[in-house]
Amino acid sequence: MKRISLAIALCSVCALSFSQAKVAVDTISRGNLSVVIFDDKTWQYIEIQPDLKSATIDTTDIKSENWVTTSVYAQNPDYARTKDASVIDFGGAASSFPAKGKLVSGFGMRSGKMHTGIDIALNSGDAVVAAFDGIVRFAGWSGSKYGNAVVVRHYNGLETVYAHLDDVKCKVNQKVNAGETIGVGGKTSNHLHFETRLKDNAFDPEIVFNAQTGALVADRIPIYASNFDYMKFVDNSQYHVVKSGDTLSAIARKYHVSVKQICDLNGIKESSILSIGKRLKLRP
Repeated sequence: MKRISLAIALCSVCALSFSQAKVAVDTISRGNLSVVIFDDKTWQYIEIQPDLKSATIDTTDIKSENWVTTSVYAQNPDYARTKDASVIDFGGAASSFPAKGKLVSGFGMRSGKMHTGIDIALNSGDAVVAAFDGIVRFAGWSGSKYGNAVVVRHYNGLETVYAHLDDVKCKVNQKVNAGETIGVGGKTSNHLHFETRLKDNAFDPEIVFNAQTGALVADRIPIYASNFDYMKFVDNSQYHVVKSGDTLSAIARKYHVSVKQICDLNGIKESSILSIGKRLKLRP
């Protein structure tokens, strides 16, 4: 399907090129993007549309992969997992924008750092609801970055993150429905930080939701490798999520840091037992 789509795109480019006395002489492909090179040394990007059927994420058992209940991350963010285009299929399922407030901050660079979600204004005591049906993977205090947070994994492979909550109103492994209250906010923080993720890699929630109306953009939403391009410029080796069999010495060797540095940054001892799913900071 990708080859057919590219062929059609190239035909269109060639037809345009003919009328302008330009000929496509070569193509260079990377992920879902191809660069068409013309004989006059100009070039043009062509974005390959994914096969909406074969690229759809199929997650029959949403607990089957990296079901970590002790961290907001099931894996570390990793740009290597973004190379293939995919499609999030909502299949007409119910959806709900997670809060009633206005968008106060978008996805992207902010004050020199990457803001991996959107911020929605909250008043004290405002309810935060699940965006879609799913199962709670994490619920509770997550650390200073996200504070009280909830992570829900949905039946199409998507995960949604709800952070800076005043109180959590759900439990790990609890099934929740779209629109069901999972937390409240607005007191300690005047906004909800909301993320959408695929395999722990965050992408712009406004690809899924119209933040102005709260409506779902479409039932089938293509996600491209280019939606994660920001990750090329973010150092994702700052943290490590503990997996079964990990030791401090092995983690230190993997990331070329010292055991002492890991212990100092995380307030642990060299003799500490590592909990699976714990997120260890590796560098200051």
